[in-house]
Amino acid sequence: MSLPAIPLTLRSFDGTERTRGSGVRPERRRDLEDAIRCDAPFIARGAGLSYCAASMGDGVVSVDMLRLDRVLGFDPESGEITVEPGLGIGALTELLVPRGRWLPPLPGYPSISVGGCVAFDVHGKSQLHSGNFADWVTRLAVLHPAHGEIACSRTEHAELFELTIGGMGLTGLITSVTLKTAPLPARSLEIEALPVRNLYEAPALMRERAPGVDALYSWHHLARLGGREFGPGVVFVERFVAERAERSNGDARSAPWLSLQARAPLSLWSRPFAALALGGYRALQRPNRKRVLPLRQALFPIEGLEVYYFAFGARGLREYQLIVPEARWVPFLDALRPLLDRVRFPVTLASLKLFGGAGRNLSFGGAGVCLALDVPRAAGSEELFAALDELALRQGATVNVAKDSRIGAEACRRLFADYDRYAASLRAYDPDRRCRSRLRERLGV
Repeated sequence: MSLPAIPLTLRSFDGTERTRGSGVRPERRRDLEDAIRCDAPFIARGAGLSYCAASMGDGVVSVDMLRLDRVLGFDPESGEITVEPGLGIGALTELLVPRGRWLPPLPGYPSISVGGCVAFDVHGKSQLHSGNFADWVTRLAVLHPAHGEIACSRTEHAELFELTIGGMGLTGLITSVTLKTAPLPARSLEIEALPVRNLYEAPALMRERAPGVDALYSWHHLARLGGREFGPGVVFVERFVAERAERSNGDARSAPWLSLQARAPLSLWSRPFAALALGGYRALQRPNRKRVLPLRQALFPIEGLEVYYFAFGARGLREYQLIVPEARWVPFLDALRPLLDRVRFPVTLASLKLFGGAGRNLSFGGAGVCLALDVPRAAGSEELFAALDELALRQGATVNVAKDSRIGAEACRRLFADYDRYAASLRAYDPDRRCRSRLRERLGV
């Protein structure tokens, strides 16, 4: 007998898309066949924190995987661990740390599920040092009604393995994930905040400081009214250290008082408010000083800052993230500045990371400078992002479809060299489109 499905209205994390489908919540592995036995299209759902509508769709059964959060095996010699996909990365970290291990490519919030990390091949604070999540996955098991459950790796059913990592959940339900882990150097992180005058200078400073550190990234103030500099900010340099962290209660942190998905009735992000709030944030970073934080606080910097997302209100936010080849960084900024000068809403977040490696399928990867921009969903925001699509194409950049609930098939076909091959492979594997989401419909794959 199939699990009972309940009607479900879901919202994308950025708040810009809503769907009406249904949901089921399996308790154990044996329930998964029941969850997808009906003829309706389905998609896996983890913590529901993807900006785009990746785990939901109109008429789609969203399979809530969060109860499947068990550890299936751990090798203390190699540090390899096998887990169910609903396990949150915060819980995974708490399991690994007492055993002297950790997983370096951690996204910034602890409730994000391991399955979600696989589905979007996520990266952490410093992709240059830690790579993408795919680099740490050694084996998967995937369940699809037409194929059954298939164990895969880089040497066994390798095509399915490659199609699943970064595959946006469109190959079926992941039932287990085996991960490499790394030795944990220490339980505290020293964070040095280095002031930088603008976005033009930041990548060179980051490249200079990259050797011999454990992570680095930057934050920039693009909401300041007036001024000649374009994006004054701070480059954060992190190193594991043995000394005691500043917080007296060690790694402990109380549960956030506000859900990451909560939103105010109306947006608070006016340009004057953003200039004031972000100017205050920059002052709090104590440029040219070092501070030592406990592991959890350093690894999950968004935890405790949920009010940032709350302030976007019910209309939501838009995020654009792309990787620009370093040789094209200056002409990219020269073209970006007039685009931002014309908008009437603030840029609430601007952040840089350095990336290495190469992209694959529609995953977010490649070598260069990664820029993330957040803006309120407002009149003109979609026009700005469409202009950024064209700018990305001209500069040979890669965009992140996981952070964008608006980009469509035509733009992706132009921006991703692998688009047609990936779409053909996915359709050959799932010709009846049993795995479906609003994101799949929009991307045309």
